[in-house]
Amino acid sequence: MKKDLYTLIINSILAVCITVGVVLGAPKESVISNSKAVDVFSPSQIFSQIKDKYNKNNTDNETQKDNKEKTDTTAPAQNISSNITDIPPDIQSLMDKAQKNISNEKKIGKTTEGAYFGGGTLIKSGGIEIQSKIPDSFYKINAKKLLDEKADLKITDPSKPTVLIYHTHTTEAYSLLDVGYYTGSLDTRSSKADRNMVRVGDDLCKYLNDMGINTIHDTQIHDDNYTGAYKHSRKSVLKYLEEYPSIDITIDVHRDDITYENKTKVKPTAIVNGKKAARMMIIAGAEYGSVSNYSTWEYNLRFDNAPDTFCRAQI
Repeated sequence: MKKDLYTLIINSILAVCITVGVVLGAPKESVISNSKAVDVFSPSQIFSQIKDKYNKNNTDNETQKDNKEKTDTTAPAQNISSNITDIPPDIQSLMDKAQKNISNEKKIGKTTEGAYFGGGTLIKSGGIEIQSKIPDSFYKINAKKLLDEKADLKITDPSKPTVLIYHTHTTEAYSLLDVGYYTGSLDTRSSKADRNMVRVGDDLCKYLNDMGINTIHDTQIHDDNYTGAYKHSRKSVLKYLEEYPSIDITIDVHRDDITYENKTKVKPTAIVNGKKAARMMIIAGAEYGSVSNYSTWEYNLRFDNAPDTFCRAQI
């Protein structure tokens, strides 16, 4: 049964270049602690609750600040809600170090933030874009119908894991500086957890747990042998599904890498709440070609459209 469930959810891969900043902040307390069942298909519901708590926390902090100005005996106010758009201190430290050295490094190629289209058919509907690489003769996408039908997934027991985050290509790493070009020191692969996909997964796991969505993060490196990475990550996912039958969603978080023949690297971005953020691509498989025994792939596609729709509404 768990292998069948794996077939349903393994084909959804979340691909990011950097963390997508689409929420104002994640509170320390659960946003669903008073709910017996939560619709995990409606990110706007959770976002509204987070926003209310974020505003309340900011108000509380301002009140504490005012009180401190009135008396020296008041303890310093603590920020109990971190902003997802802030640069984490450990990453800022790495960026500062890279900034000191970049002037002495050789430029390899430019970077561009232009839109990228990798082929196939582009379907636009209701503010979302779906890129299809399967022929219309096999399946003609009706985006509006997919959004209207949605997917029926609910958190019935917040104390049990609902989401698993893992990384097939764990060692995918990042350029630290946004300067319009990259240099020879760019390490596109790293076994260091503070530089690769584990660092991204750590933050994603933290925010989901802060929102009351019980999430597990698998930090194992699966791509020591790159060609066998998916085989290795599959074993890890099956292990977690057996151990935690409550898991309904698995997210394989990647860093995309698009490089043109002229060595220009593409990093599609968007402005969210006045700050630059990565565009997000969610890959959904289909029972087509060499893929078989995946009759529920359209249900998975309906689920995948939900976060895409929400993120685009924030741009």
